[in-house]
Amino acid sequence: MFAEREILIALLKLTREGPVRKVELSRESRVPVQVITDVLMGDSRLGFLKLEQESFFVTPEQRLRVAVRAIELGADLERVCKFLTWAEFEDMSVFAFESNGFSVRKHFRFSWDGRRWEIDILARKKPIVASVDCKHWHKSWRGAGSRKAAEKQIERTRVLAEAAEFMPDKIGVDQWRHAYFVPIILSLMPGAYKFHEGAPIVPVLQLQDFLQQMPVYINKLKHFYVTAEK
Repeated sequence: MFAEREILIALLKLTREGPVRKVELSRESRVPVQVITDVLMGDSRLGFLKLEQESFFVTPEQRLRVAVRAIELGADLERVCKFLTWAEFEDMSVFAFESNGFSVRKHFRFSWDGRRWEIDILARKKPIVASVDCKHWHKSWRGAGSRKAAEKQIERTRVLAEAAEFMPDKIGVDQWRHAYFVPIILSLMPGAYKFHEGAPIVPVLQLQDFLQQMPVYINKLKHFYVTAEK
């Protein structure tokens, strides 16, 4: 278990800029090359890594899978996460939404009620507007921190829904008759809570499944309903 964990951490560290040679991975992790090959090529949970000309090629999704597996094996959360960029996490989230037919805008900013607001990811697919907060990871976040994050995102989403009546074109709902504004918090790992005050807290690798089921359960999720009908 220790060897596998160190291999995965080394893989994260060395593939931030592209593929890594097996010998380099062996040197970094202090694990023999053959053990590295057996571990990485034998674990389907990592998403079937590509080995070509003695180098491992790792996709952004696989890097997230590697991170999750390393943490499951006991790696320190903050140690793992320092080898993942914010952009990787965010881009993986955007890909999941777009794969499910959503139109996506990153870092959506708007002014309302005398202050500026920002939504990490605004994803639209009639009649749903997903208001997404992508959380970076530290130990305290998985408990009380996740509840606080959910409460803040609920408030941002409430304000966004309120503003939609006056800026529907900016938000992208000007041709809609009604919309459900749903606050969502994305995390790397499952936390102590799947929901807080009705707002879903979703591990990023489970986002695809969540989005496929969301329309069915929309009325059970925290949401703000807005209608264009007078």
